Amino acid sequence: MQVKGIKLRIHPTFLVLLLLCVFGGQIARAFLVFTLVILHELAHIMAARGFGIKVRSIELYPYGGSAVLEDTFEGKRKEEIIIALAGPASNFALLLLVQYLRWEGLFNNHWASEMVKINFWLACFNLLPVLPLDGGRIVRAFFSRSCGFVRTTKFLAAAGKWLGGIFVVLGLFLQAYGSFFYEPGLFIVLGIFFWLGSGKELANARIVFLKQLCRKKEQLLRQGLMPSSSLTVSKSTRLGKIIDEFSTDRYCLISVLGEKDKIEKTLSETEIVQGMLEKGLDCKVGQL
Repeated sequence: MQVKGIKLRIHPTFLVLLLLCVFGGQIARAFLVFTLVILHELAHIMAARGFGIKVRSIELYPYGGSAVLEDTFEGKRKEEIIIALAGPASNFALLLLVQYLRWEGLFNNHWASEMVKINFWLACFNLLPVLPLDGGRIVRAFFSRSCGFVRTTKFLAAAGKWLGGIFVVLGLFLQAYGSFFYEPGLFIVLGIFFWLGSGKELANARIVFLKQLCRKKEQLLRQGLMPSSSLTVSKSTRLGKIIDEFSTDRYCLISVLGEKDKIEKTLSETEIVQGMLEKGLDCKVGQL
């Protein structure tokens, strides 16, 4: 399905969530959830377009959605924070609007209450600091400079997998004991989604980062200067371990220690990446 050139894909876990609502006799609630998720994702798209980033497709998940952008924005600190915040901010804005209408007596029925609850759930859930949620992207943007983009992504994606496992166990526990405060199937669906989504983030981490490194080199050549950082490593250090320390907004210089702790060679970030492409992630920096 396409809307104005943008492909719309629905993830299987989102379909399962809608089916749970339908089988539970909540067709209208399912439609409301679908609509609010679309609005959440439109906010991400508007923020992306504000930076001149074109959107190729949208995939809808139980928690919101994910936009596939022509220009990968992950790793660009300001862009990633603003685009990620746009979705939850739109939910909070809708929540406040509906709540104001309720206070004024203009919209004060069951569906007004449902809109407040669902918007609150979508906003707060998306701000959890794990990948692939918006909160995880915000945390990554703040810490990738000091901890490295790939390392931060790995940590937040692993946290997402753990959360997914907890959700699945909680859903099965509630289903087994029959005393629950919410639909157990929802926890299981979200847990499966987290497991799959976090795995995807882990698989794409280095690919996304290498794209950003190429753009960073182009920016350096175009502008003639860029803030830099430095690393000191031994000859036995793996190239993969070094690359995990790189950030997307600073150019890194790597000093290699030799005998008697003397610096034998200073390598550029570009030389490390080129060596990795030729010899692999497990190659020792001393071999370069």
